[in-house]
Amino acid sequence: MIITTGIYKFKKIHTLKSHKLRPTSNKIRNAIFNILVNKYIMNTWSAKAHLLDAFSGSGIVAIEGLSRNINKVTLIEADSTVFEYLKKNIEALDLKKKVNLINDNFFNTRLTKNEYFLVYLDPPYFKNFTNLAIKKILDEKALKKGAIIVSETDKNYKYDKYLNQYISTQKKYGNTLITFFKFL
Repeated sequence: MIITTGIYKFKKIHTLKSHKLRPTSNKIRNAIFNILVNKYIMNTWSAKAHLLDAFSGSGIVAIEGLSRNINKVTLIEADSTVFEYLKKNIEALDLKKKVNLINDNFFNTRLTKNEYFLVYLDPPYFKNFTNLAIKKILDEKALKKGAIIVSETDKNYKYDKYLNQYISTQKKYGNTLITFFKFL
């Protein structure tokens, strides 16, 4: 995989070749960041933003965010083998000062209060992890005022009804649904 834009453009990201991972495609990453830039005016807040990538896998979305001027990221990955690849990529790009790496299950991780302005959720498909993850984030009051959660799910994923009030944008790309939640 290759970073598509920004200061790390064309840098390679290495990852485990496994059915455990479903890295976000270039097309979807570009769509996400185009929406963040154009609709959510990312350029005005990125230099101060802390991004949480809760099910980071390869970390490609978070690294793409750093490449596009996101200030800081926290990457949480439960699988130890996948985590080692993630760690090596962070070291190879000399990003250790901007990245907090956590090798644990997201649901076991204590989140910092009022910390994250941008959250990226891409848990395993066909499980209810996205609803549970958003509930955990809200219950632990981990979001800054005005925060955005970007969620990548199967195109037929159903969010809990109480979350509908926060949905700002949804786009389908093949079998993938990208949902942007805005929290005031």
